[in-house]
Amino acid sequence: MPISNALLLPQDIALGEKFYPLRVMACEACHLVQLAEDLPADTHFHGNYAYFSSFSNSWLAHCEAFADQAIQRFSLQEGDVVAEVASNDGYLLNFFKNRGMQVVGVEPSENVANAARQKGIPTETAFFGLQTAERLAASGLKPKFMVANNVFAHVPDLNDFAAGFARLLQGESVLTVEVHYFLSLIKNAQFDSFYHEHYSYYTVRAAVELFKRHGLRVYDVDFLPTHGGSIRLYVCREAASFAPSRYFTETLLREEAEFSEATSNAAAFRDRIDRISEDLRRFLIEARRSGRKVAGFGAPAKATTLLNHARITRHLLPFTVDSNPSKQELLIPGVHVPVFAPSILDSERPDFVLVLPWNLREELLRLFAARREQGTKIVFAVPELEIV
Repeated sequence: MPISNALLLPQDIALGEKFYPLRVMACEACHLVQLAEDLPADTHFHGNYAYFSSFSNSWLAHCEAFADQAIQRFSLQEGDVVAEVASNDGYLLNFFKNRGMQVVGVEPSENVANAARQKGIPTETAFFGLQTAERLAASGLKPKFMVANNVFAHVPDLNDFAAGFARLLQGESVLTVEVHYFLSLIKNAQFDSFYHEHYSYYTVRAAVELFKRHGLRVYDVDFLPTHGGSIRLYVCREAASFAPSRYFTETLLREEAEFSEATSNAAAFRDRIDRISEDLRRFLIEARRSGRKVAGFGAPAKATTLLNHARITRHLLPFTVDSNPSKQELLIPGVHVPVFAPSILDSERPDFVLVLPWNLREELLRLFAARREQGTKIVFAVPELEIV
């Protein structure tokens, strides 16, 4: 597979692209799932990183609800310090800031961090780990609440990353972690969530084992519908007063059997992946033969895995659209499907729209309500081919 977010300019096709094996390995001892390939973090996160969280309305609504919940649950007051690691363009911290908290972000991609600063969100441009945490602590940072949403999957050195949180969490301060849940991924055949930018895939047990190494403990868990199935972990210092919830304990017990079943059925999962790709390819071939137009919607990282695995180039999918300007006029890695602004849908009037960020299903069905009334059909490929 090529690097998922390495969209390229049309004139750069002749320069070639780098492809890497994409092998997913499961540890039977600690239940962590990781890629065998260990690519440097700056392969993905750099000055031209193309993912901005603020372009999804449903994600912003999720984050605002989370901010309000956290303020209530942890009795956060005006002036309390909230710090977020992988703060992207400040989309989440902005909600805390507007409610009177002091906020600090840590974000490795310069262009995304600059977007946060323009919103008035103080942001440190750095990869988070023990060294960065030491520097922040030396500057006087003492967060009451820390957030790490959808970042643990992106970290090559998990122990250094966890050690950074251990350095900054004090007394009764709390860290919440949101991360894609491996068992949901397997159950719903979300194979396009496997890509090189995601080094790790989590169970609750894996998180418990990781944090325990660094004097931290997980004491509660929520299951979330975001990204097709995520977990929110609540983490504190070992000596903090938070008691493990009954739900957390029950989840650990249930996971044992489910993880064993998932890993032992790897061959069946591979077969299911192949069926998904074959069904999508067959649909696009039939649409082309019958003279019907198909356009894509979205250019998320997961589209790189899906389209490359199914061998879908611009001959079968002439283009996709994305509301993020930093992706427009570029090509999806490997298959070179062009990405345009959504306005092109008005002139092209496709018969079908293939939704690539299937995790935004409900938001996009509402967005396309008018087009659906005019006869446009919406297509989802994962977990199975569905025409709405």
